[in-house]
Amino acid sequence: MKKVINITLVLIFTLSYNGFGQISHFSQFYSSPLTIAPSFAGMSGSSRIGFNYRDQWPKIPGTFVTYALAADHYFPKAKSGLGFLAYRDQAGTGNLSLTDLGVQYSYKLKVGENRGYKRREWFLQPGITFKYSQRALDFYKLTFGDMYNLDGTLRVEGTTESPPNAKTGYIDFAASLLAYNDDMWGGFTVDHLLMPNQSLTNGVAKVPIKIAVFGGYKYLVNRKRGRVRYGEEPENVTFAFHYRAQNVYDQLDLGAYWNRDPFTLGLWVRGLPVFSKSKSTYGGIDAVILLVGYKINEKLKVGYSYDITVSSLLSHTGGANEISIVYLFNQDLLLQKKHRHAIIPCPSF
Repeated sequence: MKKVINITLVLIFTLSYNGFGQISHFSQFYSSPLTIAPSFAGMSGSSRIGFNYRDQWPKIPGTFVTYALAADHYFPKAKSGLGFLAYRDQAGTGNLSLTDLGVQYSYKLKVGENRGYKRREWFLQPGITFKYSQRALDFYKLTFGDMYNLDGTLRVEGTTESPPNAKTGYIDFAASLLAYNDDMWGGFTVDHLLMPNQSLTNGVAKVPIKIAVFGGYKYLVNRKRGRVRYGEEPENVTFAFHYRAQNVYDQLDLGAYWNRDPFTLGLWVRGLPVFSKSKSTYGGIDAVILLVGYKINEKLKVGYSYDITVSSLLSHTGGANEISIVYLFNQDLLLQKKHRHAIIPCPSF
């Protein structure tokens, strides 16, 4: 069975460096908001640094490992957010990798208010990303089918496959739009607008356009105590979703968070439970996600989540482990009443 799994992964990675692959993601996607949309740059209303680590399918040789390091700041006088994102996704024994280095900008527009109802102030926040990306592969660490003898041992001669280029780099853009008030938010992102060529074989393998749609609603458990004091958040339940589509692949995360400082608990499902035979190759529910977060103090939050695989890969993958660390600073801005609505009501994990 291990040999079969190895060969299957080789086929996946061979396809990947010719332009196809999985939609990379974080289960704690709101702890890495800049990977969702550039409109989230400056989302905290202050300064923010975040780190995310994901180890997917650890039981399989050559696991999928993803890292993200992000920093952003809100400039109240310019009504703008500026963000920086470093992202790396690596998979397989051949270390097939994607590295992104990006700069993001967002601008906040007030578009409406019901007189006398501050909670119904609406804002639009368009955003844009400029990034440099690099694809890389260590071909000589791969194992191909023609390298095996009939008895399952490896041949001395190696493979007859021709090695591709070790790496290729390109520039790319993304744009997004976010709408929100104190209770709800929603938006979309269009990524890979330049459809750059990522081929490692001197051929043509354009990155397909990726579309993401996201949103949610925050319900305050005790609306009378709904005013947010400095460094404290009232008890709430937040419902959210995140849908991604790229080429013939699509994926949906749907779930809820319960937050009562200093704890956050989350429960999610990943997949397409309603349209189980959609355009995606993978129908139905893929994983159930459990999350726990803890606010150490007013500035520092940590989170851990575990993906329980519920598809046919249940006994082979080992699920997925994910860790997030978020640090906030320059929070004096939040004390200023005129800037209080700079904060988007989405969760922290």
